[in-house]
Formats: sequence, C-alpha cells, structure tokens
Amino acid sequence: MKKERIVLAFIAGLIGLLVAGIIFYIYESTKTFSTKPSNNPVVTQQEKSAPLSIFLTVSKPVDESVVEKKVVEVSGKTKPDATIVILTSLDEEVVAPTADGDFSTTVNIDNGQNLIEITAIAKDGAQQKIIRTVTFSTEKF
Repeated sequence: MKKERIVLAFIAGLIGLLVAGIIFYIYESTKTFSTKPSNNPVVTQQEKSAPLSIFLTVSKPVDESVVEKKVVEVSGKTKPDATIVILTSLDEEVVAPTADGDFSTTVNIDNGQNLIEITAIAKDGAQQKIIRTVTFSTEKF
C-alpha cells in the first residue's frame, strides 16, 4: 500500500512537470517581438547632433570589483548643472554635483553580485548611464 502511494506520487509529479513544460513551450512559441522603433522622448547624449565633451565619468567603484563592505562609495564627474541618480537593488540616491561637476556618495549593496546604475541627467533632458558591477564577498582570495 505504501509503495503504491510513492509510485503514484512520483508518476503524478512527472505528469505535472510534463504538462507544465508543454504549456511553457506553447507560451514561449506564441510570443511576438515588435520591430517598431520606440517613440522615447528622452534624448541621450549619443543621439544629439553636436558632439559634447564627456558627460559622465565614474571613478569609483571600479567595474567588476569585489568589496568586503556593504557600503560602496560612488564618485565621478559630470556637468555642474546635471542631476545624478544612483540605483542599486537596495538603494536609490539623487545627488547634485558641485560647481566643478564632482559628485560623491555612498550606496548600500546586497550579498553577491550587484549592479550599480549611475545616470546623469542634464537640464536639457540629455542623459547618460553607466552601469558598474560590484560583488560583495568576505572570502579571502
């Protein structure tokens, strides 16, 4: 009696996985992708006709760095009239640069690999985004 229950539970699990797999396959095969260009009203620096000097540079953190603290310093340089928005999975910071265009703040990161998205937004709506990958680990290499 106990063996039959175990066998039936195993078979029911396999049938459930098979049905879920078939449904997922059908769902994925019916997806369509739009080839229309988006009508995004935001103009990025690369889309402007007149070339500008470097709009955003990030000196810290270094991309693909490994840190031992959950608080990471983010610093760099941009236009003095820009607004800096920094996003992580745990934190959101809005920073105003100094008159020289320098900015610096700290953000909290989570365990493991973290993406830090730094976006500079100018008064005219132009923006530039830099993404840095930082990994939190206390392992000794």
